[in-house]
Amino acid sequence: MDNLRDELLAVFDAEYRDHLRAIRGIVAAGCPDARAVAEIFRRVHSLKGAARAVELPVVEGVAHTLENRLSTLLAAGSLPDAADLKAITDTLDEIDLLMTSAPPDTDVVEDVSVQVDNPAYVQVPVARLDALASAVHDLMSVADRHERLWGQVMDLLADQRAVMHAPEHMRADPVAEFARMTRRLMAVGRERELMAGQIDRALLRLGEEVHAVTLVPAESVFGSLAAMARRIAREHGGPEAGVEVHMSGMGVQTERRVMQALRDPVIHLVRNAIVHGHETRAQRLKAGKSERLNITISVTLTGVRLQVAVSDDGRGPDLRAIAARAAGQGLVHADAPLDARQLLARVFEPGFSTRGQADSLAGRGVGLSVVAEAARALHGTVRMEQRQPAGTTVTLTVPVSQRQRTVLLVENAGQTLGLPGRVIRHLLRIRREEIRMLNGMPFGVVPHPPDGTRPEIAPPAEEELVALVPLHAFVGDEDAALPVRDGAVSVAVMEVDGVRCGFAVERMLDVRTLLVSDATAVGLDSELVPGIAWARDDQPVFVLSPDRLFARWRLRGNAGVVRFSDVDSAAPIVPVRHAPLVMVVDDSITTRTLQKTILQSHGYDVCLAVDGEEALALLQQSSRHVDVVVTDVEMPRMDGFGLLAAMQADPHLAGIPVVLMTSRDDGDDVRRGMEGGARAYLTKQKFDQGELIDTIRGLL
Repeated sequence: MDNLRDELLAVFDAEYRDHLRAIRGIVAAGCPDARAVAEIFRRVHSLKGAARAVELPVVEGVAHTLENRLSTLLAAGSLPDAADLKAITDTLDEIDLLMTSAPPDTDVVEDVSVQVDNPAYVQVPVARLDALASAVHDLMSVADRHERLWGQVMDLLADQRAVMHAPEHMRADPVAEFARMTRRLMAVGRERELMAGQIDRALLRLGEEVHAVTLVPAESVFGSLAAMARRIAREHGGPEAGVEVHMSGMGVQTERRVMQALRDPVIHLVRNAIVHGHETRAQRLKAGKSERLNITISVTLTGVRLQVAVSDDGRGPDLRAIAARAAGQGLVHADAPLDARQLLARVFEPGFSTRGQADSLAGRGVGLSVVAEAARALHGTVRMEQRQPAGTTVTLTVPVSQRQRTVLLVENAGQTLGLPGRVIRHLLRIRREEIRMLNGMPFGVVPHPPDGTRPEIAPPAEEELVALVPLHAFVGDEDAALPVRDGAVSVAVMEVDGVRCGFAVERMLDVRTLLVSDATAVGLDSELVPGIAWARDDQPVFVLSPDRLFARWRLRGNAGVVRFSDVDSAAPIVPVRHAPLVMVVDDSITTRTLQKTILQSHGYDVCLAVDGEEALALLQQSSRHVDVVVTDVEMPRMDGFGLLAAMQADPHLAGIPVVLMTSRDDGDDVRRGMEGGARAYLTKQKFDQGELIDTIRGLL
């Protein structure tokens, strides 16, 4: 019985949210006619019956009270007045709070539901189900075709066995008979090649449709926060206190897991907006504001990034208090010149709070650090800004999609690359002397299936050759050679649209199922590398697009001279020397790691710093000379401009070239950086790794 009730609660959770969403929409439109009143009545009545079915008498009673009020309006043929609309809104808030209640005396306003987001039930539009059914039908059609093909193979085997056991009964000339069987076998082979592409496309479409089913609108996750905000406002400011909550972009859809992971951080931000942005009615009116605090929760999609922003028009952040607290905790120097952006980055530090005492709403200073940790767990970022003329905006930015994929991990010039498993046909080790040279290009022999899978007396099939190309020629150096290790070349034979190519890699590492995020990192070729995963904490895996890889291989054709490089023997004969040392300064671990791998793949030594203050300390204390500094501008504690100024003021550091790399492309920022002593200013919007490498080479 408990399992049945859990299932019913899961269904009710989706149903009540749908009813409340629809009723709120009607109320927002002012409930303009009798049909609107009847629709609200119908939904409240259905909600009451559903609450009774899952044994939630409190929700049932609240719905019943509103049902009676609406029944009176319908009987009188009246439209709801302001008091009626407020009663409807208050009832919806009460139901939301009953279904999403937070325990008192907790440091965090948590989402403790009657039914905690049972993933067994989701709402799916009929059109999406139709598309999913169509994708399954396509796959089943290919499966039927595969079955017919297998039937042809079995018929061919039967004919062959008949010939083997009674060759005297052959009606035709034996040579002609074998030629006929060979033609049939070749036809089966061609059919199989065509089917391989169809299966790949059918599976890809099915995967896309299944993924689409997992998408949920933002409203399903954040819609109930308005009621929670109004309750928090009453608890903090008394019965008369209120807050107006505005929702924007609630129709935006993304993966449920990603959206759900943002719910608790957004609750933290709403709570902080109310507690830290609170002003009395008199204070707000004096400042020319409305009587109530306004909070806006907005959700937007920017490329492959999901942004959730919580804004308020309260009193805004107290920069002096933040600066004093940061100095007291040793996060900044007391006399350090810091701008608002640098100070606001400090509020996400663990244990940071400007409040003198803790309470059940304001917490103990862990709230915003939890927000930052949640963003980092999703490989995202969080940023606080001052609103004009008053208030605060906090924006969470995370990848919109994270999916599990099976990939072959390979090593390529110090980078770990991922080749999608769905297109890999063979993994080969080809001895150097066994590589065939045709028209000046290398080819490898693809082994036939093991004995027993082909007719034993069938004529020998022609050898299947596959072109060999160094993977590094498409992910790094166009003049790369085929890497030879222990006298052999490691080759991953991939197939796209019936065409095969063998990509030679330095080393095959492992086959792993990884969580892959959409890649938008600085300097990354997003066409060739659309995804990024993390096999280890500090080592990114760049997941390649097989379609783009093959497109570039076709475009390149047979250009270039094929060379071989001995990976093992090259290392001992390289003279021991220090490569140029480049310091990368950036507060994003993703950007730091990506730039590190890019620079190391081009022969540079790299050291890392998380902000300007750490970079300055390393520069002053390091026993090894840093040749170039590549720094972001927007960083906590000390930004790129501050680091540049500090280096120019130190005679031991003033001669080190500094490259500023930032998303700030305003002319004033560029002028400020160049006048401050930077040797180059690269904007992230137009940046590619070739430009960075060329810039560093020019400075050296």
